[in-house]
Amino acid sequence: MKILFNYFEYKKKEYLLVGIIWIGISTPWMHGAITFVLYFFNIELMEEIRFIIGYIFIPIITVLWLIVFTNFLYREKRVLILTVFTLICITCEFFFFFFLITDKYNLIGYFERPFSAIYRPYVRFTMIFFLVSSLISFLLFARESIKSGEPELILKGKFLIIAFLTYTACAVLDSFFLFQPIIVVIVRLLLISSAIEFYFGWILPKPIKRLLLKEKDI
Repeated sequence: MKILFNYFEYKKKEYLLVGIIWIGISTPWMHGAITFVLYFFNIELMEEIRFIIGYIFIPIITVLWLIVFTNFLYREKRVLILTVFTLICITCEFFFFFFLITDKYNLIGYFERPFSAIYRPYVRFTMIFFLVSSLISFLLFARESIKSGEPELILKGKFLIIAFLTYTACAVLDSFFLFQPIIVVIVRLLLISSAIEFYFGWILPKPIKRLLLKEKDI
């Protein structure tokens, strides 16, 4: 939210989009949080709704991120990149709803535990595709910050790389491989840390800047 509201101060749409993006990539876990709260009121959220919350924003968020990415890099290919990914996004959303209605258990998934989904092939493949696409573009973006030669931008780039590598690794583990509750807790704590690292990478707070950069570099 802090990143998002910087839009009103600096009038740069990148802040607005990045704020929305970082909220959006938390949606695969948001259905679990909503379910937890609703349990206190004896309300059970339908599995279909939970899968919708957990999936449909990811393709959209990927396209939003590529709008930001191509505003800085690969501008000459901007139309091509956005067109291709928008078509992929629309196609994936269509088949998601189709499979959710026709064959949810085999192609979308089910809930073996109250707050964690077991994903089936369609969701696994498409989510990994969007995750890897975002990771590659994000690392390219961060690399440009590091190549800039400016100490503050270099530090921001390092935080961004750490943030997205942490997020990607933990998202894959949490979604596809974790079964022990204590490991789930540890991985989700690391996911929370990735949000903090991302914040440092996009808006480097002054205390962190003073702590990690030499005085001559500030």
